[in-house]
Amino acid sequence: MMKLTLVQVQAYGEGLMRWMESGEISLGDMLEGKKAYRLLACLLGDPRREVIDSNFNGMSFDELCRYLNVTNFENERWEDS
Repeated sequence: MMKLTLVQVQAYGEGLMRWMESGEISLGDMLEGKKAYRLLACLLGDPRREVIDSNFNGMSFDELCRYLNVTNFENERWEDS
């Protein structure tokens, strides 16, 4: 998994804050290896990131997962440690 920089994460700050305020993710989910961190790493490695704005185009966490075809959160690599 790619390491995220602060600048990369800040670029999506609006959407991350919206998800935190709605309870979709917690601050802990932003830690390396946790679900929000992994989703951002997938997004940044995907060419479709060019059409996703800082608010994830208004998508929920689950909607962005489906958009990127990252739906198997039951898989061990997606489980929280």
